[in-house]
Amino acid sequence: MEESKNEKVNQAHVLFDRFVQASTCKGTLKAFQELCDYLELKPKDYRSFYHKLKSKLNYWKAKALWAKLDKRGSHKDYKKGKAC
Repeated sequence: MEESKNEKVNQAHVLFDRFVQASTCKGTLKAFQELCDYLELKPKDYRSFYHKLKSKLNYWKAKALWAKLDKRGSHKDYKKGKAC
């Protein structure tokens, strides 16, 4: 059971890396869709998507991105994260 959970986590990390390293728009969109499908997330649910993605993808590389996005989102131009 534990091994299966680790495999799922590792696959999510691989898909995230593929998304970040994509070199074309088409490749980025494909990798993003694969990541969302794997994590069973629906990007169209935009109000809660980011929070669900953050909670399901607990990976140090992703955490670095979340920190940057959260910092940017807390800026006054984005109404301190309340714009959406």
